[in-house]
Amino acid sequence: MLFEDDETLRLYIEESRDNLATIENDLLEIEAVGADIDEERINNVFRAAHSIKGGAGFMGLSNIKELSHKLEGVLGMIRNREIVPTQETTSTLLKAFDTLREMINDVENSADLDIRDHVTALIR
Repeated sequence: MLFEDDETLRLYIEESRDNLATIENDLLEIEAVGADIDEERINNVFRAAHSIKGGAGFMGLSNIKELSHKLEGVLGMIRNREIVPTQETTSTLLKAFDTLREMINDVENSADLDIRDHVTALIR
């Protein structure tokens, strides 16, 4: 099956791109306020990662699902005030979201991308 012919996948990619569009600015704002968490902003970023993860699972895109799951985990820790977003945390999140964007933009080859470094960094 060619992915381009699958309307469901096309809609997933479009929605994921929309979700990723504001991530960078949101993460930089989250970092800027540190422990004074903007709940609405962190919830928006968390929901974006969660939505991408859920769709990836449905579509069988395991690499996208795994990376977005790890992103969601770190964002959940920030949201629950278990960690304070630092420059290092934000940098790790931004790099992982850049790779996630790359996989969404080339979903047919997303399984071939090595995400181990991102997964390891997010687990730390």
